[in-house]
Formats: sequence, C-alpha cells, structure tokens
Amino acid sequence: MKKILIIEDEKILSEMYNFKFTKEGYKVLTGMDVEEGLEKIKKELPDLIILDILLPKESGLYFLEKRKNISGAENVPVIVLSNFDDKETKEKAFQLGAKDYMIKSNYNPKEILEKIQSYLK
Repeated sequence: MKKILIIEDEKILSEMYNFKFTKEGYKVLTGMDVEEGLEKIKKELPDLIILDILLPKESGLYFLEKRKNISGAENVPVIVLSNFDDKETKEKAFQLGAKDYMIKSNYNPKEILEKIQSYLK
C-alpha cells in the first residue's frame, strides 16, 4: 500500500484529502506543520508528499530544505499544493526539489488524485 504524507494546516482540507486518498486505497499520514511533517517522514517514509507553503511557524520551503537531511526522503516526490501563487516561491520550491506546484483553487480533489497517481506509478 502506497503512503502519502499530507502537510496541511487547514484541518478541513487535510481531512478531505485524507478521506479521498484513503478511499482510493492509500495509507495517509498527516501533519499540521513542518515539524510534524519531518517527524512523520523519520518514522514512516512516505511514497509521496503533498505540501502546503503557508504553514504555522515555518514555511513549506523550509520543509523542502530540511527533508534533504533525512535519509531516503530526498527521493520522495513532493507536490506543492498551495494558494500562495508567487513566482519566486514557485521557483524556489522547484530548486529545492518539488516535482509540481499546484494552486489549490485551480483543482478539485479528483484532479489532485489523478496528479498524485501519475507520480506514484
């Protein structure tokens, strides 16, 4: 069973994605901030990470920098899913290893599921 880590501080969104992905047969791990996300990776390396940029305490960009220090995590695909649509932030996310940068409001849960499935093949 493939594992997806969702790092999202909006509880309702996290729960919605958790429900959708679990229903599709994935094991879902969640974190509300960078610290929780990094701890989840250390305990149970996921197959894919969905990352918000605007998080409490530290940003998603900080997460991308720190995950490189966790053995095996540097090879896990990260899809940024955020409403923060800033050119410099997008460029920095890609420089730090993000595979995709999606604006939440442009995609419905089914489209997001299709995108993650393409990365998990």
